[in-house]
Amino acid sequence: MTPDHVLGLVELLHSLGGRVDSMHIGDAISEDVRFLPHAIDVAEALGLIVQREGNLELTDLGRRVAEANPKTVRELLRRVSSKLEPIRSIVERLEEKGEMLAEEFMEHLQRCYSSDFERAMQNVLSWGAFLGLFKMDEDDERVLPIRPAERKRARGGPRA
Repeated sequence: MTPDHVLGLVELLHSLGGRVDSMHIGDAISEDVRFLPHAIDVAEALGLIVQREGNLELTDLGRRVAEANPKTVRELLRRVSSKLEPIRSIVERLEEKGEMLAEEFMEHLQRCYSSDFERAMQNVLSWGAFLGLFKMDEDDERVLPIRPAERKRARGGPRA
C-alpha cells in the first residue's frame, strides 16, 4: 500500500470521529475497496489504527498523524516504519554499505513478499521516498539512502 492509501484511510477515520464500523468504511471511500484490507493492515502495522469489536479506531499516533502537517507526518511515520520489515533491514543495509544493488533489493523483497512482488517493490520504494529514507537511482541499478542534505535540497534549502 502506498502512503496515500494509508494516510487517506487515517484521515477518513479522523473525519468520521476516529471510530467507524469496518463494514461501513467501504461506503465512505471512493477508492477501489480491494485495497482497503491492505491499507488497514499497513495502518495497523504502523500503529495508526486498531480493530476492536468490528470497528476501526484511530490510535493516539493515528490522531497525531491525521492532525499533523506533512513534515511532522513524515517524521512520525519514519520513526515507526524504520522498526518494521522490510524497511528496517533496507535502512540498516544502506547505513552499513551506503547502497544496495537493485538485484539485492529485489531478492530481499522476494523473501518478504512471495505474491504480487512487483507491486510490493513499488510500494516499498514509494514508502522509502515518502519517508525520505531511500530511493532507486536514475538507472534503476542501486537503492541509495536519501541523506539529510538531499532532503534539504528537495525542499529548496541550501546545498550542503
